[in-house]
Amino acid sequence: MDIKPKSVLHILSSLNIGGAERFVIDLAIEQRQSLKLNSAILSFGEQDDVLVAECIKNNIPVHFVEGSRSEKIQTFKRVINEFDILHFHSPFTLLFTCYSPILCRRKTVVYTRHGAEPFNQLKWRVMHKITQFIVNQITFVSNEGQAVFGKVNNWQNKPQSVVDNGILIPQENHQKPLNEQQAKIKLGSVARMVPLKNQICLLRAVALMPEALANKFEIHFFGDGPCEELLKSAAAESSLSKNVHFHGMLVDRENIYKHIDVMVVTSEMEGLSIAILEAMARHIPVLATNVGGNPRLVQSDVTGQLFNYDDDTKLSRLLTEIAEAPQLIEKWGNEAYQLVVQNYSLETVAQKYMKLYLAD
Repeated sequence: MDIKPKSVLHILSSLNIGGAERFVIDLAIEQRQSLKLNSAILSFGEQDDVLVAECIKNNIPVHFVEGSRSEKIQTFKRVINEFDILHFHSPFTLLFTCYSPILCRRKTVVYTRHGAEPFNQLKWRVMHKITQFIVNQITFVSNEGQAVFGKVNNWQNKPQSVVDNGILIPQENHQKPLNEQQAKIKLGSVARMVPLKNQICLLRAVALMPEALANKFEIHFFGDGPCEELLKSAAAESSLSKNVHFHGMLVDRENIYKHIDVMVVTSEMEGLSIAILEAMARHIPVLATNVGGNPRLVQSDVTGQLFNYDDDTKLSRLLTEIAEAPQLIEKWGNEAYQLVVQNYSLETVAQKYMKLYLAD
C-alpha cells in the first residue's frame, strides 16, 4: 500500500548564504518536485535575507520567527503544528523544542548537524541533554561530525547516521578544454570570511612563490565576514594585489563558478562541503585541507590535492605544480565531475531522508 506523502518543515537559523542553507533549499526543491512532499522552511532570520528570493523563485513557502522571545515561541508553536515532520538544521533552532516539548513529541523530529563544531559550552550541553528525548533521528554530514558530537553528548541510544550532502547537478556542460583556459589560472575561495575558514593561508601561499610564477594566478574571493578587511589589507600590501579580486556575497552560483578554475579550501574544519561539491560538479578540481569530509571528495592526484591545515608551504608547492602543469586542471576536473555525478546527486540524498522520515 502506498504511503501518503507527509509534510516537512526545514528549520534554519537564517536564509543568509551558507552551505547548509543552500543545501536545504535544494533539498526542499527536490522533495517538492520528485517526492511530492509539502516542504517548507521556517527561518529565524530576517525577511530580507539574501536567499529568501531563491525560495520564492522556486515556490518554497517560507515562515519567519520574529519579535520578542514570547512572540517567537508562539510563532514557532503555530507553524510547526501544521507539519508532520520537523527537520532541524542547527543547534540554535533545536533549542526552541525545549519551549514546546509535548507538541514536538507528537511529530517526527530529525536533527541534522552540518558541521563538526563541538558546541561544548554548558548551554549547548544542557540543551542537547534535554532534546535527546525529543529528537527521533540525528544525522551528520561527516564521520568527523558524528565523532565530535559523540564525545560531547551521550546520545548513543539515539538512532543516528551519516547522510552525505548532495547537490543539483547542472544540466549544461561546464567543462573548459585546456586550450580555452585563460592566460591566468583563476583560484577561487567560496566561504564566509571568518577565522575558521582561514583564507589568509591562500594569500600567504601565493606570496611564497617567485613573483613570475605567482603572476600566473588570479585569486577570487566570494563571501564576506569579519575577516574581510584583514584579507583586503593583506592583498593590498602584497606585490600581487592587482591579481586579487573580492566579489562579495553573490547568490547566482553560475556567476561564482565561472570565475574559478581551481577551488581552494583552507578551513580548519568542514562537514561535507557544498561549495566543494558545487565546484566539482562544474569540472573544477579542488585543493583542500585534510579535515572533516574533505578527503572523501578531494582525492589526491585524482580530483585535486589535500594539504594540512594552515600549511601554506605545502599549498604553495601544490600551486606551483599546477602552474607548471596546467593540464592537471582538466584531468582532475573531469574526475571530480564523475565522482559527484555518481555519488552525490540530490535525488539520492532526498530518498535517504525520506526513509528516515518514515522510520517512525
